[in-house]
Amino acid sequence: MVKNRIKTLRLENNLSQRALAAAIGCSQKSVDFWEKGLSEPTAGFICALADCFSCSTDYLLGREDDFGVVRIEGGLTSEERKMLDLYATLPEPCRRELVSYAEFLSAKK
Repeated sequence: MVKNRIKTLRLENNLSQRALAAAIGCSQKSVDFWEKGLSEPTAGFICALADCFSCSTDYLLGREDDFGVVRIEGGLTSEERKMLDLYATLPEPCRRELVSYAEFLSAKK
């Protein structure tokens, strides 16, 4: 289960094996072995993958079917919901960039 989830999330986030490896501090060969089911990531790398993909470790391990993301949508406008949905589709580096840009815009007011 882990191998399928890692590969699916990596492709959904438009990351190469090399880019994912760099993001979590392992080798490209490790990512390749995980995706082929030849080995499994250690607990530390499971946590790093969960952080990278903004999902729960249980999702990566196949213990939950959904992405493990808590949605807080009550009371949000349609525009705010759209922003959250767009944010959820971005890979982690783009999320950080978006937050930085939002902070920049907020400081300009």
